Amino acid sequence: MLDDRSYMQEPQYQPKNQSAVVLIIIINVVVFLVGVFTASQAHIWQDYFYLSKEGVAKGFLWQFITFQFFHINFLHILFNCWALYVFGRHVEESQGKASFFRLYFISGVAGGLLFVAIAWAVSGQMISPRLLGASAGVYGLIAVFARLMPDAPLMIFPFPVSIKAKYLFFILIGIAGLGVIFSQSGGGVSHAAHLGGGIAGLLYAYYAIEGNRLPINLPSAPAPAKKARQPQTVSKVTGAFKRTTKSGKAPAELTQEEFISREVDPILEKISAHGIHSLTDKERKILESARSRLSHRLRKR
Repeated sequence: MLDDRSYMQEPQYQPKNQSAVVLIIIINVVVFLVGVFTASQAHIWQDYFYLSKEGVAKGFLWQFITFQFFHINFLHILFNCWALYVFGRHVEESQGKASFFRLYFISGVAGGLLFVAIAWAVSGQMISPRLLGASAGVYGLIAVFARLMPDAPLMIFPFPVSIKAKYLFFILIGIAGLGVIFSQSGGGVSHAAHLGGGIAGLLYAYYAIEGNRLPINLPSAPAPAKKARQPQTVSKVTGAFKRTTKSGKAPAELTQEEFISREVDPILEKISAHGIHSLTDKERKILESARSRLSHRLRKR
């Protein structure tokens, strides 16, 4: 009965040639190799595609995206791609590809904005005047991973030490914050980009994924006149409030196939596309009602 649903079909769950994480890693590697084989033209990449306050002043706003695909050396791209795979894979699987792309690039742009803002604010010549690398987006992924799985144990390479995801995130953000305050160069590490990406990821998790409202009172249209509310009764089968469907039947009166098709299918499609965190309280109650109905029927057999 459920096997013929689109979200239960095997191709939808095949990761081959469909992973957003793998796509980002491939682009990073390709761009890195292009940079290696065109080292004689490095000044072109630096002036037009790395992020700098001079470039932004000239209107090269595309640098807020392009800088995320360039890396200074092999170790730089290796660690960024490794972290992108470890943390990004879970975010993509739980939230979907669209949400992963939004989070990754929003965090990257946020890290770039903070870098440029500090570059303009700091007097004198910065030792690292240009920004490149995927670290800002990776910090956003780490923030969401730590929010979704705060107690997940992580190994700190190369040491045989395990630490919970939430503590690792706080340590990384603390290091980035201290680096912004006390160091302009950071030994070639852009603490500003790390801090901006991590904060953006945390805000994305809190508002976009968990559904919290922004602390802003926006003007709204006048509320329509209230209609007389119909009395609600409790279903003896599911314990959930009865609702009337287009067919005029309440969920408890539908056949098992009708109930799954009209009530459960749209919710499961939503989970498949956007992750379980996108469900409303009402939709979660419908799933619980479906579970109760199926359990009730199984006990009767």
